Amino acid sequence: MADREREKKKKRAYLDDFEKDLNGNYQYRGAHYRYAGEHPHSRVLALLWLFCGGGAALPGATAHAPVYLLLPYMAALVLALYVVVLLVRLTRGGARVRAYIHEQTAQKLPSLCRATAVLCAAASAGQGVAVFAADAQLLWGMQGVFILFELLSCAAFAAAARLLKRMPWEKEE
Repeated sequence: MADREREKKKKRAYLDDFEKDLNGNYQYRGAHYRYAGEHPHSRVLALLWLFCGGGAALPGATAHAPVYLLLPYMAALVLALYVVVLLVRLTRGGARVRAYIHEQTAQKLPSLCRATAVLCAAASAGQGVAVFAADAQLLWGMQGVFILFELLSCAAFAAAARLLKRMPWEKEE
């Protein structure tokens, strides 16, 4: 019972950074992180939206798909949507974000993008196996388009992960 309370307090520790002002409204008094890169913040965010938004536009070729294709595809789709949600939160914060938002977005996004890229590669490999196993026309038609878009999504998420990993942030107290 005490472990649950400790975990709950740990998860909501950022709430200690909020204080009531004279009007009864809560004000954030905690640390902030500021983007400190050489390129403009808006340009970096535009590239991230291009990579993650374009990568999240995964093709849907799952009708009658085998399990080895369906599982990595669905996992990649769920992770891609989660990456977009975190990117929305990071974008909404601007060049200066609160510490808890930085922890929840900028620190998680590179690994999530890498995981999504790996799952996209696995889905395209699964589609390749399905094409060869069914003795279908090699890489023609919808299967070839699916593999191509999955590989493009894989490259987009890998590029986003690299860009996010290189984004410098400075902590402001």
